[in-house]
Amino acid sequence: MRNEAHIQQVKDATLARFQNLWRENFKANLPAIQRHSPVAKLARKFKKTPAILVGAGPSLDKNIHYLKEAHGKALILASDAAYKPLAHHGIFPSMTVCLDPQEEITKFFTGVTHRDVTLIAPTIIHPHVIDIWQGSVVFYHQHAPDIPVLMEIVNQLPQLGALTPGGSVLSVGYHLAYEMGCDPILFLGQDLSYPKTKTYSRLGANEGETLTGTLNRQQENIVYEEDMNGARLPTLKSMSVSKQWFNWAFTTWKRDLPLTVVNCSEGGILTDNVLMMSFREAIYNYCDKKINVAWQLKKILKSK
Repeated sequence: MRNEAHIQQVKDATLARFQNLWRENFKANLPAIQRHSPVAKLARKFKKTPAILVGAGPSLDKNIHYLKEAHGKALILASDAAYKPLAHHGIFPSMTVCLDPQEEITKFFTGVTHRDVTLIAPTIIHPHVIDIWQGSVVFYHQHAPDIPVLMEIVNQLPQLGALTPGGSVLSVGYHLAYEMGCDPILFLGQDLSYPKTKTYSRLGANEGETLTGTLNRQQENIVYEEDMNGARLPTLKSMSVSKQWFNWAFTTWKRDLPLTVVNCSEGGILTDNVLMMSFREAIYNYCDKKINVAWQLKKILKSK
């Protein structure tokens, strides 16, 4: 019952906050949507390709330097908030995914280059993000059958393709990797919680945010979840809902391609229905062949 209440609270808050902005952003983005590629183009195009989904959780700092070992051997898909920490380490992901419709997320992309990176953007993204983006863009609709405004938008351009949001940016990233046929799918920096004193990875746009400040500001939205070591960690209701969403996706979605899902974050609350493995071990086990994701992606997006 508590979980259902959290889900409804998150939905109600999201709808009240964003429905007008969604409409405005979609209208402003229509010319860009017509110029750029739809997410439907990527379906099943990276079968059996390892994918690393990189979030900006505090645990990212533990393993970020190992990502260079996987570069050129996996499709690296970063959340918007993880982009700057990766760039500061000289690591540029194949793709970066956004979900938030607010102009505020431009902070994740200012002061760094993204010329050779593909942005996976919702049709309701703030148009200023598209204005500053230097690389290619792929648009997707948010699939949310219980939110009429978003379904109105989907129905205007149904051929574009849709991804399902589950409370966090990497839920969209997971759905994309799943639809592209990636295997295995590895999570990194996906804490969905606040361990110790930090709330985000160092070098990110939110690096200055302290745990005490977050707990005080978000007091009404804080709940506790058990992590992989049995400790109870504070988290937001929205991130708790995201954990539930991942468990639902892991156990409900079926495809005819093999799928292994591994959490390599070495921290946080994403513990159910996934393999747990250190990132170095996962690189050794799964990222052992050279692949040219950039060339494949360019070829796919150029096709008619």
